[in-house]
Amino acid sequence: MIRAGRGLIVEVSENDTLFAGGNPLTQTVKLAIKGLALNMAPELWPHGVTAVSITPGFLRSESMLQRKGVTEENWRDAGKKDPNFLESESPLFVGRAIAALASDSSSIEWTGQLLSSWELARHYGFTDYDGRRPDWGALAIDWSLMPPAFVDLFRTATRKQIDWLNMLARRTEQFMAKLPPVS
Repeated sequence: MIRAGRGLIVEVSENDTLFAGGNPLTQTVKLAIKGLALNMAPELWPHGVTAVSITPGFLRSESMLQRKGVTEENWRDAGKKDPNFLESESPLFVGRAIAALASDSSSIEWTGQLLSSWELARHYGFTDYDGRRPDWGALAIDWSLMPPAFVDLFRTATRKQIDWLNMLARRTEQFMAKLPPVS
């Protein structure tokens, strides 16, 4: 890719925030996947190679269909018990997001970013195989199906994440000010 002066590296993760729930080992792996794009971007950018991390929305994977007791043909039936599932996307949708990035000659503008399938669908205008454009980011999530302790965990994690990111932004700005000016 460096010799060709172009390329795309995509890490696929879960969730468009740093927190994703789960055990500490799982969290560490998911955070690392999200951070890989950020860490690769500065070195690859001068060579025209784009590195991003991307997350699907509520993914209608085979295991999720099985867990919900439905198939790809009748997946909407699961929406009767979990209305959030009606905004789910097939694995093809995130694939189309990656294909859109790969065919975009200016994809380097996205390098280092944590992207989502729904953001890219808004930007590039692609749809899922059934013509829908699932948008997990616009969904008013129905949290009533989740145990209150789980919702509280997400609330606390989200607050801590915002605090951590604000602190990190301040420290990064302070460090940036110490760099020599561009000549």
